[in-house]
Order: sequence, then structure tokens, then C-alpha cells
Amino acid sequence: MPNLSTSQRLSVLLALVAMIASTRMSHFGSANLLPDASLAMFLLGGLMLGGVSGFIVLMLATFGLDIYMAQSSAEAAWCFSPAYTGLIPTYAVLWLTGMGLAQKQRFVRPLLALAASSAAVGVAFIVSNGFFLALSGTAAPLSLGEFVLAVAPYFPAYLASAMLYLTPALIAAALWQKSRAIAE
Repeated sequence: MPNLSTSQRLSVLLALVAMIASTRMSHFGSANLLPDASLAMFLLGGLMLGGVSGFIVLMLATFGLDIYMAQSSAEAAWCFSPAYTGLIPTYAVLWLTGMGLAQKQRFVRPLLALAASSAAVGVAFIVSNGFFLALSGTAAPLSLGEFVLAVAPYFPAYLASAMLYLTPALIAAALWQKSRAIAE
């Protein structure tokens, strides 16, 4: 985890919230909207901020944004069900992966960081879809095979949306850290 001052930590947190707020309205993006950056921002939050307090603040900010959007969009309101609680472990997987990358500066090795990030996004996908299908009340009970067939078509876009933000951010973080090491 980078050694950041309180004002730098606040700036990072505000940037993460701003990215989530500006992209939250579209899961996979469209011609007019960028894909949702939430997955990437939680992983980067774990990398840059670590700890429980930053996670809680970012989770509460995301929840507040969802409440706001649910008031103006029937589609957003549809997402609120008992399954919404599944976002906590979904985002925790990503936050903890970011914290793991920050330990011993594993993010300096971009291929390792990108592989770990991709794996974390995969776990997040399973967790979020599992909660949604189990608790949303919108789907009939499915066997494991039916579950896999139902959600698998969405995984490529889910992964691509997160990696669109994570790939340049992790490469930039590695280059920044290496340039700091050279300067010292």
C-alpha cells in the first residue's frame, strides 16, 4: 500500500467515488455510456487505501449512488432486493485482492497484478450472480449446470468492463513505483 498522507488518501477516495458515480448507470457500456467502473475502483481502492474504513466509506458511497439512481430509474430500482447484500462480499473480494497486491508491492509486476485482478473479477462475478439468482426473487431455482449456462454469457463483458480500467491503472502503478525506485 502506498504511503499516502491523509489529504492524498481523501483525494484517492474522492477520485474512486467520482469514477463510480460517472459510470454506475451502465453495466457493460454502450455507444453513449462508459462501462461501470465499480469493480475496478474497489480493487484499486484496496491497492491504494487498504484497510476497512476506506472499504466502508466506498461501499456507503456506492449504496448512496444506487439509492439516488433508483429514484430516477425503474431499471436501477429493480436491482434492489435482498440480493443487493451480495455486493458487500463481491466488492470485498476485489478490495482484498487490491490489498494483497499492495503487500510487498506485487503490483510492480504487471502480469501478476493483471492475472490476480482477472481472477478476483471472476470470483466477484460468481459471488454477485450467485447472490442475485438465489435472493432476488426474479429467477426460478437453478441447478449448478443451469446457473453456469445462465450467467456464463455475461462473463466476458463483466471481465472486459473491469479490465478496461484496471489494465492501464495497474501498468501505470507499476511504472510509477519503478520510477520512484530509480529516483531513490
